[in-house]
Amino acid sequence: MPHALRFGVVLAAALAVAAPTAHAGHPEPAATTALAGSADSAAMADLEAKITDALQVGHVVPVDFDSPAQLPGHVIRAPYWGDTQLWSGVYVGGESMRYAVAKAHLGELAGQHDNSRATRDAIAGWTAQRDEALQRVRTILDAQHRDVSIAEDWVGTPNLPPRVNTSDPRGPHTLDYGGGVVHGERGLVTRGCTPKGLGPMGISPPNHDPNNPVNDSSNHVYEITWTHGDGVTYYCETSPSRDTYAGLTFGMLTAFDLVTGDEPRLRAQVRDDLLAMAHYLVAHGWNHVRPNGAVGTNNDEDGFVSPLMEHVPLARLNIVNAARHVADTAGTAADKQTWDAIWAEELASQGPLVAANMQVDAAQPSSSYFKFNLNHLLGFNLLRTTVGSERDLFARGFAVMDKTTRDDVNAHFEALTFGLTGEPARRDAAVTHLEQWLDYRAAVTGGGPVRNSARCGADLECVPVDRSELLIDQAPSGSVAWYPETAPFSDPSHLRAAAPLPVVQRPPADFLWQAPPTALDGQQDPSHREPGIDFLTPYWTVRYFTEVAAPALSPFPDWAGPASR
Repeated sequence: MPHALRFGVVLAAALAVAAPTAHAGHPEPAATTALAGSADSAAMADLEAKITDALQVGHVVPVDFDSPAQLPGHVIRAPYWGDTQLWSGVYVGGESMRYAVAKAHLGELAGQHDNSRATRDAIAGWTAQRDEALQRVRTILDAQHRDVSIAEDWVGTPNLPPRVNTSDPRGPHTLDYGGGVVHGERGLVTRGCTPKGLGPMGISPPNHDPNNPVNDSSNHVYEITWTHGDGVTYYCETSPSRDTYAGLTFGMLTAFDLVTGDEPRLRAQVRDDLLAMAHYLVAHGWNHVRPNGAVGTNNDEDGFVSPLMEHVPLARLNIVNAARHVADTAGTAADKQTWDAIWAEELASQGPLVAANMQVDAAQPSSSYFKFNLNHLLGFNLLRTTVGSERDLFARGFAVMDKTTRDDVNAHFEALTFGLTGEPARRDAAVTHLEQWLDYRAAVTGGGPVRNSARCGADLECVPVDRSELLIDQAPSGSVAWYPETAPFSDPSHLRAAAPLPVVQRPPADFLWQAPPTALDGQQDPSHREPGIDFLTPYWTVRYFTEVAAPALSPFPDWAGPASR
């Protein structure tokens, strides 16, 4: 019997027994029944099996198959690696909760002292889930360890005098001093690394421009031999964004708390990696300083210095809090003293800015919608690992954004905020919208175009993409125009839906919950597959907070200021 089918059969047996007995003598909460039911658990098992094709060199990536049939093992290309740390980290967070759910159910079953066939099947099913979740957490965290550490072996030879851009001084590189000007360090995070020679299954080699060598590596890829590690030569995509750090910290911190208590090696590794990441950023004034020696004016990712987190308070606080958390839990006395002091300084200087930063983001609800995904990941890290006045400060800041995003029909946001607030309405919404995700996935998988713009003016209200309103409770009309409608209404590409579309009507996206819920059109190649973590991570988040660690009812404070739409 194939692995995926065997796992599905065992899983069904596990759920048939374990779900009703999860809270012996008490009615099962509705959300547990919904997500532990046969259809949802079968979808979960199917997607977990398909991750095998998406898990390449320890990273979760979208993949292309050799035909629309998408047969297991017939992957021919991994076309995009730029966000692999984000999605790998989001998946690790979900798998950590999967591990915790399985472990909790195994403990309950063991306590029943029941040797019936049904109980044995349930134990086998939950054991399979626990073991597969652990194996995947180990695999991804080990790859991320390399990606956090390898820069200490990033070296090069200086170009003196520097190479000059003779075709277009604006970029991507204006000057290139070559390597050796700045030394690489552990903690200088890369977007991802894959062994040299993988071809279309790995990261592309560095760009080479023989007519203007200053533009070499304009794709931000450099060849690095991990001398301090396995000795293998890798192609590494450098110049990370804040997305990279959001994924890494979400996965690492969740795994640290839910998995590594059983895994001493991983516990030390995750602790050291988070401390190295935080130390690097703090030591460089929240800048990312790379040893490539390039100077660019086109984009901060093209030059050797990027002010990555200088002006983003939530991102800074997340990094320092992660370091403080692992130092306080499993670090040395010196680690604890260092990061407690840095935390106190960052909290005093950046904490009061969080609410204002959330309002700036919320004022443009459709522009760069992915920022809300990052904010939810960082907010989840901070709110679940702080207490007292510190948590109250972040809850007040998070409430500013939540007033805008909570009605976005977003299962990922709803699952995370259920875990933070304990509000049943958020849990129920997450369950509903996750189940609708299955219909969305079926609709886009065949490659058919999604053309909601054709409905504009008929059964769908559409507005220019740059339109935004502030919804002010105190205003007589309830709203105030914020951005002028400058985009041409006659061009469908400049339109969006006035309100979030039903999940099933949305165009395909790599991770549906970071795409604007008002986006109209799109199409996916029938041979292409996204990993499906936009179902799996919210699924396990809801189950963890329903079946293992039920959150206390603690709604976000009311925000008297505006929401946006």
